[in-house]
Amino acid sequence: MTTPSFVSLTRDDSARWYRLGVDNGYEGRYPYVWLRDNCRCSQCYHSSSWQRSSKVADLDPDVIPSSEDLIDDGRVMRVIWPDGHRSYFSADWLNRQRFSESEKDVVSSPELQRWGGELNRNIHTFDFKKLLQDDQELYKWLNVLTTKGIALVQDAPQEKGACQQLAEKVAYLKTTIYGDQFQVSSKNDASNLAFTNIALGLHTDLSYYNYTPGIQLLHCIVQANGTGGENQFVDGLNVAEQIRREFPDAYKLLTTQNVNFRDVGEDFQTYHMQTSKPIIEYTKSDDFDRITYNDTVRAPYMTLPVEKVTEMYNAIKIFNQVMYRPENLVHHRLVAGEIATFHNSRVLHGRSAFTVTKVGSRHLEGGYIDWDEAYSRMRVLREKLFGDKRL
Repeated sequence: MTTPSFVSLTRDDSARWYRLGVDNGYEGRYPYVWLRDNCRCSQCYHSSSWQRSSKVADLDPDVIPSSEDLIDDGRVMRVIWPDGHRSYFSADWLNRQRFSESEKDVVSSPELQRWGGELNRNIHTFDFKKLLQDDQELYKWLNVLTTKGIALVQDAPQEKGACQQLAEKVAYLKTTIYGDQFQVSSKNDASNLAFTNIALGLHTDLSYYNYTPGIQLLHCIVQANGTGGENQFVDGLNVAEQIRREFPDAYKLLTTQNVNFRDVGEDFQTYHMQTSKPIIEYTKSDDFDRITYNDTVRAPYMTLPVEKVTEMYNAIKIFNQVMYRPENLVHHRLVAGEIATFHNSRVLHGRSAFTVTKVGSRHLEGGYIDWDEAYSRMRVLREKLFGDKRL
């Protein structure tokens, strides 16, 4: 790949920016104040930390350069400021700085792939040992989680700690009110319905957190030796789009009215968690953001206007009915050594009731990874595997 060069340079003091033409055909506008703020010299920028060492308190938003020129055969623009300070900007670096026209971050803004029942017996699978040893495979797994939101990891050791091993290839496990990891097995005085043998409806985990965990890992160490214990999964994005298309009034309520979630008990610590948020959330640019839904921890109190309570229940009922359409559901009974990995704010999961008919019991171990750390690992992997350059 050839290094870009500047082919034209004009200044517009009334707009307080430069127009720079690049030999690839692009012409960009670069405000004076932005250039001064992003000087890459050692006085203004600490290169080993990739951090700015200059301060906005010393910045003049109305600054106008004294002079400018192109050097190094057009590969660098030099700017001299009124105080005599000199800044040098490479064409390669400026060519990628396009403000609102800049390319989206491919890691955190993926092309989402909706799915439904066609994933039955067709969930993307990965090998546990290969994920620990092969960075390319690790990136593929994380990429599937960003685009589809679900993947199976097979042939993990049938003992505690596999989730932590996998998480540490990305970053680390998120500590919650259930600790770094949680054990899913039937027990007396359970702090969560998941720790019983009853069926669990489709839900997102930790709905009562303001900042819910991003990726969930659910490792089957021992499957029930009786009947049941089958997992169900549904794509919340697919459900949201169906409701948007078919039930616009319900969609409006589900995206604008907050629902209260609460959990109280004692596990890793004594807790009383609560939050309030819409069940379906999209960004201001109408990109899918998240689903927050869990019947068991919907709070008994409601803080929405009383005149909207009944219609809100109708909207929640519609959400639940669309989720459980047969064409939307994916069923999979984990076998010992399998880890279900999924996007916790997109993919809702549930479980059928189970019975144990002989010695031994169903035992799953779970944990969470935050998306911030996962995206960070993906960017680092892209730099290593694909040569991505940092801005």
